[in-house]
Amino acid sequence: MNNKQHFSRRKFLNTSLLCGGTAVAHATGLLSMLNSTRVLANQSDDYKALIYVFLAGGNDANNMLVPMGDNALRQRYEQHRGIVALAEDSLNPLNLVKPAQVYQSSIDSQFGFHSQCSDLAKLFNQQELSVVCNTGNLLEPTTREQFKEKSVSLPPQLFSHADQQKQYQSEPSNPFQHGWGGRVAEMLSPSNSDSSVSPLISLSGLNSFQVSKNSTINPFVFTESGVPEISGFSGAKKTMIERLFEPSEDGHLMAQKYQNTYDSMENAKVVVDTAFDYAASNNVDYDAIFAQAGAGDSKIGKRLKTIVKFIAGRASNQNKRPIFFVKMSGFDTHQNLLSDHQALMLELNNALMAVNTALKAQGDFDKVLTFCGSEFGRTLTPNGIDASAGTDHAWGGHALLMGGMVNGGNLFGTHPDFQVGQGLDSDNKRGRWIPTTPTSHVSALIAHWFGVEKEKLSEIFPSISRFEDPFEQEQNLALFTEAQS
Repeated sequence: MNNKQHFSRRKFLNTSLLCGGTAVAHATGLLSMLNSTRVLANQSDDYKALIYVFLAGGNDANNMLVPMGDNALRQRYEQHRGIVALAEDSLNPLNLVKPAQVYQSSIDSQFGFHSQCSDLAKLFNQQELSVVCNTGNLLEPTTREQFKEKSVSLPPQLFSHADQQKQYQSEPSNPFQHGWGGRVAEMLSPSNSDSSVSPLISLSGLNSFQVSKNSTINPFVFTESGVPEISGFSGAKKTMIERLFEPSEDGHLMAQKYQNTYDSMENAKVVVDTAFDYAASNNVDYDAIFAQAGAGDSKIGKRLKTIVKFIAGRASNQNKRPIFFVKMSGFDTHQNLLSDHQALMLELNNALMAVNTALKAQGDFDKVLTFCGSEFGRTLTPNGIDASAGTDHAWGGHALLMGGMVNGGNLFGTHPDFQVGQGLDSDNKRGRWIPTTPTSHVSALIAHWFGVEKEKLSEIFPSISRFEDPFEQEQNLALFTEAQS
């Protein structure tokens, strides 16, 4: 291997600064040029990023967003939640921009976030965050009667974690074909012209969301510490690997494939390391921001901090539409809902608050959309009568949107009326809400904001043609401040 070819920009700068006079001048000039490039990139209106936070296991959205007040919705909540109901005085009240639509044509304005979500409530009330109510996987409009009679097409393997996660991250079809994040990246490839690093970046391994249709783009996976080094990459092992991957005109095809993969990894590592160098030079103390928010030590906090720093250092590459994926696990709360969900909500609250603060500090809050959703919600009624009770797999749940482009302070879509055994309940007694907003609608609106033309959305989400137009005002899905035309 030619070491000069794979000499990182960070090493070059560090080495040059140690070599005195002329090298220092050249390095200083290069730093100035690179910093100028970063400033210009940060000022560009063409950059948009999506951070997709997946809450794996089925988030109990009925306890994330909770009705308040002396009204029927709150009374039904207390009646059916039983032992897992949250006391009203523990909630963080929300100031809605306009009353929320509740199923059966009623409205309500009294809601609060979970007791551990004080920062999310603050962001909501500052109109920097909104909720999409009762969204879930649907193939076509479905009523309780149609569900009972099996007279409509339903998402395959409904209530199954693995199947619903794939469908939530793509389309509720069978067999799985591609993730909507991967397909969007393919369709917006002119905006992602850098061949050295993928615009699909995951901090949580391979996932369905970033699977592309034509396999023209593959996700790039790294950790909160960046691109990991090859284990034991020194001495004889280093020499052996470098010789193995030296360019060769008459090499074996398989060897060439391995060489290309290795080179791609090395090039991507330079991009990532350089991005972190840029982030380190912008006078934003990310460690302090995440620590102050209480997210410094959590896995989701560390991963999101890495993403925010990579965005800050985006002058290291030419990708203008990166899509990031991170997973937060632990939401399969069949037992100990109150204690376990409380810890999860605090962890999520802290991490999102840190992201909000950091993006503002680096001037990117208007350019980055953070989405949080889960494969399904959970039953309104608990599965026990003591403090160890949990809730079971359900269907519709709530999702979160955060960013400067979001129409903040809103509950979009339609909130369930909490009538058990009737209306939206697909069950006879558990409160499994049939979604009133298909996930494909929410995903399509995000894809359109990201840059996909409206007439091409059906190529990613074929099922949207079976529903009312998500762009129509009656759907209550004006998610963004930009015109959704």
